[in-house]
Amino acid sequence: MASQVTPDGKVLPPLNISAPAPLINLRGFQWGTVDEKILGPQPSHGATPPYPRAPVTPAAPQPPAALPAPKLPLSAAALPAQFPGQLGLVPGLPEPRLPGFPLEQFQGAYAGNGFNLIFRPRAQDEKTQFLIPPNGPEDNILELNLTTEQLTFGWTIGDIPNRGFSTQSNITLAGFPYLQTVQDVTNKASGKGDSPTPTAIHFETGMWLNVPPSAVNPNNGASVVRMASIPHGTTINAQCLAPLSKKPQTPLGGVAGPPEFDTLDTTPIDINTHKKVRSGTFPSMDAKRNDVFRIPQDLEIFKTEGTITTAIIENPNLVLQNAIRYQTITETISFEVSTGSPDATLTGGGTANISFLLGKKPTPGDPDPDPKPNAHAASMTSKFWIETVAYEVHVPELTTTDTVLLKPHMPNDSAPTPVFAITPPPQLPSEGKVITVPGIQIQYSQTVNLNFADLTWPHVSVATLVPTGPQPFTMT
Repeated sequence: MASQVTPDGKVLPPLNISAPAPLINLRGFQWGTVDEKILGPQPSHGATPPYPRAPVTPAAPQPPAALPAPKLPLSAAALPAQFPGQLGLVPGLPEPRLPGFPLEQFQGAYAGNGFNLIFRPRAQDEKTQFLIPPNGPEDNILELNLTTEQLTFGWTIGDIPNRGFSTQSNITLAGFPYLQTVQDVTNKASGKGDSPTPTAIHFETGMWLNVPPSAVNPNNGASVVRMASIPHGTTINAQCLAPLSKKPQTPLGGVAGPPEFDTLDTTPIDINTHKKVRSGTFPSMDAKRNDVFRIPQDLEIFKTEGTITTAIIENPNLVLQNAIRYQTITETISFEVSTGSPDATLTGGGTANISFLLGKKPTPGDPDPDPKPNAHAASMTSKFWIETVAYEVHVPELTTTDTVLLKPHMPNDSAPTPVFAITPPPQLPSEGKVITVPGIQIQYSQTVNLNFADLTWPHVSVATLVPTGPQPFTMT
């Protein structure tokens, strides 16, 4: 879980770790595709079955296995401390320092749910089969995923020296690793993200950095950097100027109140004119249509459940808004890292792609001089909101000093449910009551712009995440 950082900078250790474990635990991760799970059995590579296919009757979905309930009460004496041997720290050496603002809450493990949208390239020999013959442009397939996600942050790795030249002094960076895994849980039977057979669709490792200001070359303020490596063959270096902390006006340094989400537009863009393509060019963006190049093709049950609609396809940030619509958020820290552009305030940053993604490189005298990328990840922006949520927790009558694990009342199933380790007040017995408990929640919205077929195609991922283990809270 994520440690809770108190307003005075102290770290309350997580209470759910029973034994040392490595940072990277892949949990049997195996990359997969959703074509067969969503569309039905697909042909083997090289096979060319008749088209259209006969309808396939899906097997009845099986409910996911119930998770074991925590044993209550949980003795405070049995809760292991996080320090010092949890992540292989060397005895006698100082503990790693905390990340700097605004990354202070990026510690431990988070998990939650979200939504993914990608226009994926379609080859001429593409074997994906659709139950309904599709209409629309044949050079892409719009894939939509309801997702679950795990995001784990490691310790800072110590002082990272960067050497200045001439009149620019040296600076010292601080950084920590992270691991992100995402699964498709789109359930065409329920219209929700509760498939009993998750399919792993994303794996990413990287580093977050706090970069201090430099006064000469370059003349920049403090910045935040995200470096990532994705096994499709892309690496990114995204950055932004760090927001200013508003402590002590707010406990964590953010702004009071809930986040404000941008309105996205997932319509593809013409590479040459930099303008959105004409409305209606891609019928796959219309949730009412089922005769399109899209996975899933039929969205009727998802529309009924409100999980995938035309509005969400056009603006996936609505998924984030829906997740918090019944929450009371008292504070929000927000920042957006980007791979940059020629007129960006910060120099540097960018993406790098393997040869297959970039495709053919034009040569002098080539009769077809235009580049032909397969899926060039040209740029990326990613915005994060670190929120303090005021949860309502019903605490039963307490007669001992034992810590109890409790979940808050959640009126909306669009947001993940955290767990709190509640320490009883000094005066016992304590009658049952509803208390307000602050908890940390992370939301993000990421857009990767993919270039192919003379268009820039937005690939958008959004998610809402909470700590995977109990967040401590002491009653008074």
